[in-house]
Amino acid sequence: MSDPRIPVTLVTGFLGAGKSTLLNRLLRDPAFRGAAVLVNEFGAVGIDAALVRGVDEMVVTLATGCICCAMRGEMITALRDLHFRRVKGEVPEFGRLVIETTGVADPGPIVATLLRDPVVAAAYRLDGIVAVIDGEHGDAQLDARPETLAQAAIADRLLISKVDRAEPAAVEALAARLAAINPLAEIRPMTLGEAPAETLLDAFAASRPRAAVPEAKGHAETVLTRNVFLPGGESVAAVERRIALFLALSGGRILRLKAIARCDDGGLWAFHGVRHVAYPAVEIEDCPGDMENRAVLIAEAEPECLELLTAPASASA
Repeated sequence: MSDPRIPVTLVTGFLGAGKSTLLNRLLRDPAFRGAAVLVNEFGAVGIDAALVRGVDEMVVTLATGCICCAMRGEMITALRDLHFRRVKGEVPEFGRLVIETTGVADPGPIVATLLRDPVVAAAYRLDGIVAVIDGEHGDAQLDARPETLAQAAIADRLLISKVDRAEPAAVEALAARLAAINPLAEIRPMTLGEAPAETLLDAFAASRPRAAVPEAKGHAETVLTRNVFLPGGESVAAVERRIALFLALSGGRILRLKAIARCDDGGLWAFHGVRHVAYPAVEIEDCPGDMENRAVLIAEAEPECLELLTAPASASA
C-alpha cells in the first residue's frame, strides 16, 4: 500500500555550495512538476526565495535564520498552513515538498519537526536528506565549520558540486573524506547544470546500512562511526523501544543511526534515527547478508549506553 503523505526532500549544505542553483535547475524537470518549496533564509531579507522558482511558483520563505529548537515553531506553522491550504484548495495541488535549509543550519531539528509534530507527521513523510558539498571549498569548510560536518554526517545522499571547476584529484580526495565521515550515504559528483531529477528523489531509500562499513574516524573530524550487533528475534516494537531509549540517553550526540533487524515476525525491518529522534520502522525485502541484525552509528563522540542496543532479548524485556 502506497503512503498517501506528501514526500519531503530536505536539501542542506553550507553557504555557497549551490543549493539554490541546484533547485532552480531541478524544479524545471518534469519529475518535479507541482512541487512546493520551503526556503529558510538567514536574516530578514528573502534573497534565496527570489532565486528559486518552482513550476507552479509555490515558494514559501522563512526569514528566521538557522532553524534551531527555539525557531522550530515557524517551521511547524508553515508546514501545517501549507497542508491545510492545499486541502482547502487555496494553493495549487502539490505532490512533493522540498525544504532548503539555510547554509548554517543543523538539519537535525527539521527532521525532528517532520517526525514528531502530529499534524506534520500525518501530512508529510521524509523522502530523504540531500547535502550539497562544495567541490572547491568543501575540504576547508569541513575543517572550519561544524555545520558542514553535521550536514555531511546526517545526509542520505551527498552531492559534490562544482566538479567542473575543481581539480579532479581534489574532488576524489573530498569524496574519500566524505565516505569516512558518512559511510552510509550515497556520494555523487555533479555539475549543477547536469543534475538529474533522481539527485533528489528517493534519497532515503538509497541510503541504508550496507556491507563492509568501516569503523573509522575522519582525519580532521570529531565524527566517528561504529558497528553494533543487535540480538535479533524481537518484535518490531521492542527494537523501536531499544533505539528510542538509546537515542534519548545519548543527548543528541548520535548524528545518524541506521539498523536492520530480523524480527520475530520473520520480516526484515529497517530502523533509522537522527540525533535524539527515532524514525518509524520500515519493512524491507532484503539486505547484504552481513548487515542483518546490525546497526551503524555516526556519532559526535564515543556512544554511551551501547548495551541498550546489544543486550540479549531477555535482558531488554
